[in-house]
This record gives sequence, structure tokens and C-alpha cells, in this order.
Amino acid sequence: RATILALNRTAEFLKSRVSKEISTEQRIKLKLIRDRIRIFRAHRMSLASLLNCDFRGIRASDLGKPRQTKPGAVVGNRLFKGAFVEKKKKSKEPGVYRRTTKKRFPLKSERIAIFDDALRIIQDLCGDEARAVFEKRFLHELERITGGIA
Repeated sequence: RATILALNRTAEFLKSRVSKEISTEQRIKLKLIRDRIRIFRAHRMSLASLLNCDFRGIRASDLGKPRQTKPGAVVGNRLFKGAFVEKKKKSKEPGVYRRTTKKRFPLKSERIAIFDDALRIIQDLCGDEARAVFEKRFLHELERITGGIA
């Protein structure tokens, strides 16, 4: 039981730490990052907790309200040169798009790539720091369960 609790708490620690670091480095809202990280918790049958991260890219329109300027579209504090703001027929919110060809269609939604930074941050944290957090949580849970006998 102590192992399961320690694994789950370590996964929660890693989720919060990874999301905070990516958010500060990329200047993106913390909620957008947290929503993309999911925890599969450890239980009696599976003594492993898993972080499932979806870092394919964040749509530019999710960062804030887009504005059209002469050089391109501005969302928050980012400028997308050559992009434009358009409200598609089915969606009510405007998006930031770029033409893929010289013709009118097809359009490509602008995205912010965060995969490389996220991968580097996760690899840095999953080394000694995660192990130290797990050991600390495990000893704490073991002492709590046994009532301080150990």
C-alpha cells in the first residue's frame, strides 16, 4: 500500500513540476499544459503509475483573443507573421490560420510546438529528482501505515 501511494504522489509531483516548467519557459497558460498531461494511477494489480503527455502543439487561438495586424496575427504576446484571423462557419471563436498553397483553400491552423522543450524537461526531472521524491514519499507512507514502528 505504501508503494502505491508513493508512486501516485510522485506522479502528481512530476505532473505539477513539468507543467510549471513548460508554462514558464514557453509563456503559455498553466491550465493549457495541465490539461494535456494525464496520470494513470498505480493500483494493486499494476504497481506502476504513468504520465501520458499530449504535446503535439497548442493552437494559437487557445492562447488568447487573436487580433489582426498588418504584419500578421497577434495572440497574447506572440506575433504570427503572414497569418490571419478568421472565424470559420461552424465555430464561433476566431482562429489563426495560414494558407498552405497560393489558392484560397486549404487553410492550416497555426500551432505552437512544445514537444522538444517538454521532452527535455521531462528527461531532466525523471532522473535523480523523481527517485528522491519517491523515496521520501515511500518512507513517509510506510511510517504512517505502520504507526512509526519501523
